[in-house]
Amino acid sequence: MRKITPQIFRILVIKLAGNFGSAMLSFAIGLYILKQTGSALGMGISMITGPLVSLAITPFVGYVVDTKKHKPIMIMAQITTSIALIVFAIIFKLWPAQYYAELIGLIIMLQVTDNFLGTTITASLIQLFKGDELQQVNSLNQSIQSLAQFAAPLVGAVIYTLVSLDTLAYIEVAFELIALVGILGLKFQYSQHADNPAADTQKPSVLQNFREGLSYLVHERLLLILTMSSAFINFLFAALNVGLPFLLVQTLKLSNAQYGLIESSFPIGMFIGGLLLSQMHLKRHPITIAYLNLLYLSAVLITLGLPTLTGWPNSLNTAYFIGVCIIAGIILVFVNAPIGTFMQQVIPQQIQGRVFSLDTTISIVLTPLGTILYGVLFDHIAVMPIFATSGILLLVLTAGIMLYLHRADLVKPLPAAAAENK
Repeated sequence: MRKITPQIFRILVIKLAGNFGSAMLSFAIGLYILKQTGSALGMGISMITGPLVSLAITPFVGYVVDTKKHKPIMIMAQITTSIALIVFAIIFKLWPAQYYAELIGLIIMLQVTDNFLGTTITASLIQLFKGDELQQVNSLNQSIQSLAQFAAPLVGAVIYTLVSLDTLAYIEVAFELIALVGILGLKFQYSQHADNPAADTQKPSVLQNFREGLSYLVHERLLLILTMSSAFINFLFAALNVGLPFLLVQTLKLSNAQYGLIESSFPIGMFIGGLLLSQMHLKRHPITIAYLNLLYLSAVLITLGLPTLTGWPNSLNTAYFIGVCIIAGIILVFVNAPIGTFMQQVIPQQIQGRVFSLDTTISIVLTPLGTILYGVLFDHIAVMPIFATSGILLLVLTAGIMLYLHRADLVKPLPAAAAENK
């Protein structure tokens, strides 16, 4: 059993408090808007506000993370978040009729602070951990995020029925302060120069800084392939996000309880996967491991529509999808965590903020398009052919990328500095 050090414990506390509180509040905000407006459009606007803000601030996030000390950025992000929540709670209490504008304003503020905090933490892990600790903490982070994803809606639904939205904002402040305590205890003991890389040189402008990050990503073929393939994989993965609820509720007519069990099984799978990976010492290259697991994931996607052909009773369908979603959750951890660890090891620390911010933005850019496309497809075409075609496309894409990486000799042993983290 691999030991959880105090440093790892602090990062896990930060992740659990931050993710759980944010997911619970997001659930409550979405439910409140839907109930108050009764409008899918109103709900949709609130859902796309965050991604649009994230896209707009990408250059600034990378610039700040790469030119400023990391710990103060995290502290300021938490303090700003807490202040924004308190201000929202006061305004919401005084002028409840203006709730929509107030909630959109809160969503924008939280998206800004979450982007700064999330990118800074990702860029800081290589400074906070070394050796197998880096893989361990990335794996455990996946477990923590899945635990929050599973529990937050359940707890949020209960609390939402008991307290008002402004009171819920104050509860979220408590979670943010717990995360702040964890941040204050972090010890940046590795490569301190990377914590302020521009201290001895003239700092470039925000635009120059962004161009340098983009240029680095474009010229590093392996990283560019990882980022671009991530965008297309997210596009294809919209088939699961859109199609699975449609299949379960509209096609198979599962009950709410059965649907809820299946929905909760995916984060349970990710939780199990994170725990498993945190105890493993990987023998193969992280990229090889990630893309092999993508092949397994494509097989899962192909088989998702199978119950539409079998005529199984819904009790058996429920058991089938619970098993499939747990397996998919485990596999997804073995895709995400090795790639994340690899990028933290090989990207120079002084440029990680820009690269990770760009990577996140590019990776999600096709997701809305995939959501719209699959929404139309599932309304007009049978479920099984859509899942099968999407799985085959993912299989071909993954196999093609693996073949290209092998022929171009891009998957090479990690540099000496990164090898120490293996």
